[in-house]
Amino acid sequence: MTTLRIQNIACPHCNNKMYIIGVMSYTLRNSEVFSDGKVISNPPRPSEQNILICSECYKAFWKNDAQIDNEKSEELLDELPEANSIIDLFPGFEPDHKLKLANYINELLDKGFANTVEREVFLRLELWRTLNDIIRYQKDSMSPQSKNLFNNNLTSLITIYSPKSEEEQLLLVEMHREFGQFDKASELLKKTIWSEDNFAFLQIKNAVKNKNSTLIKL
Repeated sequence: MTTLRIQNIACPHCNNKMYIIGVMSYTLRNSEVFSDGKVISNPPRPSEQNILICSECYKAFWKNDAQIDNEKSEELLDELPEANSIIDLFPGFEPDHKLKLANYINELLDKGFANTVEREVFLRLELWRTLNDIIRYQKDSMSPQSKNLFNNNLTSLITIYSPKSEEEQLLLVEMHREFGQFDKASELLKKTIWSEDNFAFLQIKNAVKNKNSTLIKL
């Protein structure tokens, strides 16, 4: 059963009134987990709407920066436009929609949209996984443009990423592995306390040992 929550918000740029629909709970049948931390679920897991697009001025803004009014939300549902997410800007039927989305995220980073380290980490994780989406279900390699963006982003992400748990430490290992920095990935693996029977740990550990930088389905 899916439970929805409706919120009224105002754009921090132009004060345009909109609504967003959040998913509080939903039924999950199965899912696929990848080594970059992305989980693809069936049915599709609702995306976190941390970044929204105004329906009036079309500028991006952080949801947490918007004014939120939870009163009489459902009564205004027919009167207000819905805020878009950045994914809505590049529909799946468009050619190279993943690369276009990746370039858009990179432009946000270049413009200083991420005004805290936490927000920059969030955006760079999104950019990493969006670029991986280009090859997630196919054996083709990235184009030179995509690969250059991939490498530049991982360089910056590794610099600012500060793991706070074993899961995040393993994700840092994965960043170095996909970047081809196998010695550093191996060094970080020795600092983890994962059990040797943990499937994700073993998959990534074996990939590091074999100097394999490709994305892994766990």
